[in-house]
Amino acid sequence: MSELKYNCELIQDLLPLYQDGVCSGSSRNAVEEHLKTCGNCQEVARKLTNYRVDEMLTQEKETVLTAHEKKERRRTLTAGIVTAGILMVPVIVCLICNIAIGHGLDWFFIVLAAMLLTASLTVLPLLVQNRRWVWTIGGSLCCLLLLLLVCCIYSGGSWFGVAAVSCILGISVLLAPYVIYNIPLPKALADKKGLLVMGWDTLWLYGLIGVCGVFVQGGGFYWRTSLLITTYCLWLPWFIFGVCRYLKTNSRIKAGLIVIAVGVFTAVTNSVIEAITGIPNGGNIFKIEFSSGHISGNMESLRASLLLSFLVLSVLIGGSLIIAGLTGKKQDAEERKGK
Repeated sequence: MSELKYNCELIQDLLPLYQDGVCSGSSRNAVEEHLKTCGNCQEVARKLTNYRVDEMLTQEKETVLTAHEKKERRRTLTAGIVTAGILMVPVIVCLICNIAIGHGLDWFFIVLAAMLLTASLTVLPLLVQNRRWVWTIGGSLCCLLLLLLVCCIYSGGSWFGVAAVSCILGISVLLAPYVIYNIPLPKALADKKGLLVMGWDTLWLYGLIGVCGVFVQGGGFYWRTSLLITTYCLWLPWFIFGVCRYLKTNSRIKAGLIVIAVGVFTAVTNSVIEAITGIPNGGNIFKIEFSSGHISGNMESLRASLLLSFLVLSVLIGGSLIIAGLTGKKQDAEERKGK
C-alpha cells in the first residue's frame, strides 16, 4: 500500500466543509485524492453523509408536524368560534323577546348564565391549548356558580351559599386530585399534592357545615353535634391517607392497620353518635347485655353484638396481616444481610 500523501486527521477535519461544498478548490482536490486510497476516511465520510441525511429528515419531519399542528389549531379555533356563535343565538333571541314584550331581563340572565355554562364545556376546551381540562373544570365551575346565583336572585331565595358550597365540595371530591396534580406548584408543595387534596376537601366539608348552620339558623346543639360528628367521621379517611402515603413499611402491615381502623370505626360509630347527641340510636357496643339469654328478641342488643363481632373479626384479620408483614420484613432484612 502506497504512503498516503495527506494526514487522515487533516482530511477528516476538512470532510464537513467538503460535503457542504464550502471548502476551497485545493482542499476539495486534496480530500478527493485522499479518499481514493484511504478506506478509514471513506468510512468516516459515509457516516457523516448518513448523519446529515438523518438530520435533514428530522428537520423535515419537525416542519411537517409543526405545520399540521398549526392547521389543527386553526380548525379547532374555527370550531370554537362557530360553536360560540351558535350558543349566542338563543341569548340574542331571548334579549329581543324581553325587549319586545316590555318584560324585565330577569330570566334573560338565567338563559345567559346557562349558555355560558354550556360554552365552558364545549367552547373553552377548543380554545385553550395548555392544561385544557384544568381550565375547563375551573371555567365550568365558575359558570355553574353564576347560574346558581342568578337563579337564587331571580327566585328571591337565600340558598345560594348552601348550593354553591355543596357543588364545590362535590366537584372537588371528584376532580380536585386531577386539577392539583396538573397545575404548577411551588417547590415546597410539589411533593405534597395528596395532602393538598385532602386538606382542600376537608376545608369545604367544614364550609358546608358552616353555611348549612347559618341557613337553618342552627343553635348550640346543631353546631356542637355537627362539628363533633364531622370531625369524628374524618379521622378514618385521614388515617387511611396517612398510612398509605407516609408510613414507611410494607403493604401487608398497611393493609392490617387499615382493616383494624375500619373495624373500630364501624363498631363504635353508633356509640360515638349516641354520646355526642344524647339520643339512643341502637347498636351501642358498650351496652351489650352479655348475661341476657334473649339477645335475639332485642334488636338493639343484636345489632350491638353484630358490630362487636365485626370488630373482633377485623382485629383478627388485621393482626394477622400485620404479623405476616413483620415476618416478611424480618426475612427480607435477613436476606439483604446475607447478601
